[in-house]
Order: sequence, then structure tokens, then C-alpha cells
Amino acid sequence: MTPVDVLNNEYKSIIDFLTENSQPSLSSDVNKHFNKVLVLASASYFEHEIQKILIEFVEKETNNNLIAINFFKKKAIGMQYHTYFTWGEKNNPDNPGKNANTFFSLFGDDFKKIADTEIKKSIELEKSVKAFLEIGHLRNILIHSNFAAYNLDNKTPNDIFQLFEDGLPFINYIKKKLGYSTM
Repeated sequence: MTPVDVLNNEYKSIIDFLTENSQPSLSSDVNKHFNKVLVLASASYFEHEIQKILIEFVEKETNNNLIAINFFKKKAIGMQYHTYFTWGEKNNPDNPGKNANTFFSLFGDDFKKIADTEIKKSIELEKSVKAFLEIGHLRNILIHSNFAAYNLDNKTPNDIFQLFEDGLPFINYIKKKLGYSTM
């Protein structure tokens, strides 16, 4: 169970309590704010996992060379996540990125072609990439807008949690692709 699963379960408990106690206005307010929190939690989880995968990849490929690991942590991994993907059209929540080729191209054209072909052959992976990118895209819109005032009314908390769940296979795909079998 991920921390996002725990957060979602807590949210459901709050909604159940409010429903049982006839509090539809409060329930609506919780939904309105929780969907933004869930986007941020999901995007943060994905970022953490990808950075962890990349660090493990560098550790393995450099045979735990601390100099190389520290360089990559500081210059290529830390504070660079936002550059790994083409997230989507700025301020348009309905137009997220289309594929992960920007990320895969960082490993070279051959790697990108192989990954792109594998993803296109799998309906589940294509769906997962799109869900992953949509979460990141919504996160960027929230962060670069007036977060407190932004109305994310095109998604419900259940929609966002579904995007999170749908995005998880992409994280597992990256991990496997870079030489790891478990998450």
C-alpha cells in the first residue's frame, strides 16, 4: 500500500463520516480541496519513485562509485524531474502530454525507440503513461496557478485516484526497463 492509498482511505473515511452525519456542504468542500491534495500527493509519489529508480540505476551502473552517484544526484536527478517529461499544454488541464519519449530519449535514441515500441504494443502501458503524464500535468497547473483559488472541477477525487492507480504500471515499467524487477 502506497502513502497515496493511505491518504485516499483517510479521505473516504472523512466523506463517509460527513455523509452519515448529513453534512453535504462540508462533504462538497472536502471533495473540492482533496482533489488538489490528491494530485499533489500522486505526483510527488511518482517523482520520488522515479528519482529512486534513477539513483539505484546509477549505483548499479557505476558499481556504487560515490563520486558518480553524488554527481548524478546533485546535477542530473535532484531538482531536474520537471525536465524529464513533456507534461502538456500550460494552463490547459484537458491537454496533457502524449508520451514519455522525452524521458526515454535521455537514455539515447535506441533506448527511446525500444521503449516507445513496447509501450505502443501494450494498451495497459499506453494508458498508464497517459495517466502518469496527466497527474504530472495537473500538478504543474496547480503549482503554477493560484493553488488555493484554482478550481480543479474537471476531476473528482475518485478520478484522480484512478489516474494514480493507472499510472503505477508505468513506474514499474521504468524500474524493470532499467534493470529492477520489484518496486
